[in-house]
Amino acid sequence: DIETLLRMNYNQDKSLVAAKKILQTHHHLDMKPLLDWGLDLLPRVVAWLDRFAESRPDLKLSSIFEFVRAMPTEVGNGVAGKRNGTKRRR
Repeated sequence: DIETLLRMNYNQDKSLVAAKKILQTHHHLDMKPLLDWGLDLLPRVVAWLDRFAESRPDLKLSSIFEFVRAMPTEVGNGVAGKRNGTKRRR
């Protein structure tokens, strides 16, 4: 409700207030606008979710999954590194 959102403004930590408002009003975070940044942004997204979405593990996991799912090639190349096409030693 609007009164709750307005009461939050009294908190001195404005980044916390903004994050709480985002998390309260959005049940799903759309990662598509962030995809243009590529995987370079993924650590920051994870850090933001760790800091502010502690009580929303479902939101954390679904947001990270959506981010990574949109870039399977980049994630696969990042995991495989430069050894693409070579066999694993046993």
